[in-house]
Amino acid sequence: MSQPKRTLYISDLDGTLLNDESRITPSTAQSLCRLIDEGMLFSIATARTPATVVGLMADVKLRMPVVLMTGALIYDIATNSYLSVSSFPHEVSSQLLDIVADSPLSPMVYYIDNSLLHVAYRRTTDERQCAFMECRKGTPYKKYVEVEGALMAHPTTVMIFFMGAYDELQAIHDRIASVEGHRSYLYCDSLQPEQGYLEIYPSGTSKAAAIKQLARYVNADEIVAFGDNVNDLPMFDIAHRSYAPANALDEVKARATQVIASNAQEGVAEFLEGDFHIKP
Repeated sequence: MSQPKRTLYISDLDGTLLNDESRITPSTAQSLCRLIDEGMLFSIATARTPATVVGLMADVKLRMPVVLMTGALIYDIATNSYLSVSSFPHEVSSQLLDIVADSPLSPMVYYIDNSLLHVAYRRTTDERQCAFMECRKGTPYKKYVEVEGALMAHPTTVMIFFMGAYDELQAIHDRIASVEGHRSYLYCDSLQPEQGYLEIYPSGTSKAAAIKQLARYVNADEIVAFGDNVNDLPMFDIAHRSYAPANALDEVKARATQVIASNAQEGVAEFLEGDFHIKP
């Protein structure tokens, strides 16, 4: 008799597993805990860092490492350790920061130092960026470092991050397009489409690459992915099946195996309840 498939279920967070208040509902957490106890291989792949992911997933007793920062990091919550780190060649991150030095938007430079994620930044008057940083400070998982003058590349830089008006981010995205050795993701805020985010990573960094590594780690022979935004498309490409919530971008829904109920309707949890079966 053939062995049942070992399926790795992996979900994006914002706009997918999280509701519109950026939280996991109690019923979703209960479903995930029960399914994981029954043997489901479940993890997450997100652009977020440990500073927010650990708290968000506190009610879900994950037993697997998680994919963070769009694949730049594979992180084990249980041991508070990085299993994999993708960093820039120093000359590439230096060139990128030189190009954007005169930008009206101020970047944040993420790097690993002494096994801790650091974020270097210049003081800004942008209220949205200040609020973004303020709610992420004071955790043991990330350290913010205010810098006077120009931001410099660190030997273990894993991401250069911008947030602001989408058209201004588009201009930055276009300026760095010719630089070899990087991969960038530009996308709108799901609740404020005129605002956006620009994530700049080393070449080869993607949720897909990290998920393939994670699948080998657990000896999975099927990958099922859930996502709603453009930075989820690489993992759709390597998944055997992919699912987009009804609130996802149209281009994401077009690439999905199937569209499921929205994040506000707990579509991922509902799908998992129906799809996962324990087999002898």
